[in-house]
Amino acid sequence: MIALLVAGTLVSCHKEPVNDGSKTEGETVNISPDRKRNLKNPFSGWFLYSGVGDGLADNFWEAYDNFDSSVGKVNVSDYCTTLLIRFKWSQAEPEEGKYFWTDDVNTKEAQRLKYLVEGAKQRGLKIAFGFSLDSRDQHFNCTPQYVKDKGCKTFETTTGTSTKVWSPYPDDPVFQECYAKFIHAFAQQYNDPDLVQCIEGFGMGKWGEYHSCKYTTGDVSPREAVFDYVCDLFAKEFTKVPVVANGHRWLGCLTEWDGNKYDPDSERLVRKAVSKGFVVGSAALGMHTYFSTWEKGMLTSLMYTVPFTAEGGWVRASHGGSIKGDGYSDWAEVRKGEYDDAKYIHANTMDLRYNSNLGAGETWSWFNEAYDLVERFIQEGIYRLYPDRVVIPTSGTRDATVSIKHRWLNLGWSYCPTNVPVYQKYKFAFALLNPNTEQPARIFIMDDVHPSDWHQGSPKEYTSKITLDKVAAGNYTWALAIVDTTKGNSPAIDLSVKTSSLTSGGWLRLGKINVK
Repeated sequence: MIALLVAGTLVSCHKEPVNDGSKTEGETVNISPDRKRNLKNPFSGWFLYSGVGDGLADNFWEAYDNFDSSVGKVNVSDYCTTLLIRFKWSQAEPEEGKYFWTDDVNTKEAQRLKYLVEGAKQRGLKIAFGFSLDSRDQHFNCTPQYVKDKGCKTFETTTGTSTKVWSPYPDDPVFQECYAKFIHAFAQQYNDPDLVQCIEGFGMGKWGEYHSCKYTTGDVSPREAVFDYVCDLFAKEFTKVPVVANGHRWLGCLTEWDGNKYDPDSERLVRKAVSKGFVVGSAALGMHTYFSTWEKGMLTSLMYTVPFTAEGGWVRASHGGSIKGDGYSDWAEVRKGEYDDAKYIHANTMDLRYNSNLGAGETWSWFNEAYDLVERFIQEGIYRLYPDRVVIPTSGTRDATVSIKHRWLNLGWSYCPTNVPVYQKYKFAFALLNPNTEQPARIFIMDDVHPSDWHQGSPKEYTSKITLDKVAAGNYTWALAIVDTTKGNSPAIDLSVKTSSLTSGGWLRLGKINVK
């Protein structure tokens, strides 16, 4: 058997029956994976954090483009897929109906937003948003003043020793009317999968994490009605990008934390959100108290049902020696603890948090105290899909049915979430390419092949039957891709293969066929 290296794909000339009841012979194509390239796929990879407040340095991008690491200067965005921008509702809407993403608003927050978004585009990053409206622990009001002026019921708290701030009750009808208007405007701008990776959370509760909630009744009785209101609001408005529901053990409760206890309805509500199309995140990885048995059990029970975002809980600038209570001797061990937790739940994303004092931030820690883990997440954490073996027919007649055998592997622990509603537009397809232009002459969508089924350690094998209808006689190149059916069936999911194996349009070349 003679092996030929064709355009980066190992093609053996061995002929074998396709076993589809015909006498068709197939050519075996063996494909070698690319195990290192950073694949910038939907809902996958490192999220670089930022915000629009005064803590954002004016040289944010310049600093990250020339970042000190244990291997020398690096460009951090090369390792990432997404820029997460965090903000407060009052920053996004400084006046009723005036939004910081429009050209007519020129606040400092608006200037920072535009700077961040433009920088992300230049570096090939999508953006994500996380925001909050609760003012507790803040030094300014996080909900716009006009909401209170319209008669929304609010409660006051004191931050530090003297800063009085107010927050709205989320069951108040005035609040809900104003919030719905804001989310509608927000979605009109950012319900765009070409620009936005995801929206994190619903903004409610302490730190926007949807716990420690307060209601006008003084008890938890409005909890589920408010949960349904906010879920239905986001589901209605964000139809093209995923929204992340926080997987917290006190979801929507008055409680922030209570030892090893948990609210028995929290998991039911998380699953209710999932049934409405939401994905799930957790914000305390590496913290043995706050990311414990309940969190791990709840998330692993949803594994491969939805993808997860993973955010570490420990912060070097504020937690100091507290890590020793979790058994960590230094911050390198903290990073390893976060990594191990992300691997345990098969998280799709991990976080690189920001501090304007770069040397005090989590990003600096990852790149200087745990650089190997930054690379390992790219190599073994993000989903890395490829077909290691494809058997293609080399000849056929017009309108005949031929078979292609193919086997798929996923080298990463996370999965490709084509089973969630906003990603069901991604379909697996074969194509016949014009050998001169490498443009598709015919595309065949395989509706019975689901990339969300490809999990690490469990190869999936298929025999796909294709009818060569409407195919003119001639020579073609077989190719495959995971395509976006909303964009003319163009390749959309980056496969873990050598780039030399791909056409300029992203199709993975397989081999030749002559149609008579």
